[in-house]
Amino acid sequence: MSENVTIFDVAKRAGVAPATVSHALNGKRPVSEKTKEKVNKAIKELGYVPSWNASRMKSSKSGIIGCLAIDITESFVNKIVKGIESGIRGGQYSLLYVSAIEFDGNFQKAYDFLKSHKVDGTLFCHHIPRALTQDQKNLDTVGPLVSINTKLDGITSIVIDNKTGGLQAAEHLVSCGVKHPAIIAGPKDRLSAINRFVGFNSRLKDFNIDLDTNNVMFGEYDADHGYQATKKIIASNKKVDGIFCENDYIAAGAINAVLDLGLSVPQDIKVLGFDNRDFSKFWRPSISTFDIPLEQMGLMGAFKLKELISSNTVGGEVVTLQSKIIPRNSTLIS
Repeated sequence: MSENVTIFDVAKRAGVAPATVSHALNGKRPVSEKTKEKVNKAIKELGYVPSWNASRMKSSKSGIIGCLAIDITESFVNKIVKGIESGIRGGQYSLLYVSAIEFDGNFQKAYDFLKSHKVDGTLFCHHIPRALTQDQKNLDTVGPLVSINTKLDGITSIVIDNKTGGLQAAEHLVSCGVKHPAIIAGPKDRLSAINRFVGFNSRLKDFNIDLDTNNVMFGEYDADHGYQATKKIIASNKKVDGIFCENDYIAAGAINAVLDLGLSVPQDIKVLGFDNRDFSKFWRPSISTFDIPLEQMGLMGAFKLKELISSNTVGGEVVTLQSKIIPRNSTLIS
């Protein structure tokens, strides 16, 4: 069985030195592809499972990476964690996952739990970028920390360029013939909502289009906000022919409101969402939206954290990734 198989057994089966097996597994020194194949074949045949305990003891490292999330139930976090798992799979680290919900939203308690397990570093995952509370800003951190989906001052952060997303939203609607746009934004305390609005409004000005204040609605990231805001916007301005909704839930509500008013999408009013939620391509009509590279964010976060642990540094780099527009039937007339 695998628990009785040692690195020496693998070396003997592969016909190489034990040190070569170790280098093939940890990548610290170059090993030819042919030799790697021999080592991997021997590992598979013998059922060998590498143990990192010895190296951890020598380096005083736990071999554990902590992952602190705001909300374990959010699909965004699930996708980010999937990327993180890809970034540590097959290596010398294990992932310890904690949700702040488990600690009644107390971030310091959740982080203290991770510290009690002597994690080598922590990934802080946010499902929606927002202005942090004072408790979140004042986390008593120890060791490297990487923030994913929210920029933290002095902390290595992996974020989305939401302002550029807003710019591209304006460009898309205008290119589809929209002359009288509106925007249904998220909450005013969410950085994503603010930056998408700033980008959208800025680009419209470049096109010499003034965004009427009656055509700007901030609120929750949900379908009811999209529905109610759309009805108010159309009631105050019959000329509105395009709406940028700052997430797909808002867009779904907006589409329903347009249809309930006896209008059509996209012929009368074009609707653009954001986030590429699972339901967006199955909505009727399918929702034009922006895809966020959440798994890539998690993967990059894991790589950056491992670099910080290896170099024993705090970091502070900001890595900005771009969303990608996915045109569908809610803005395109076939």
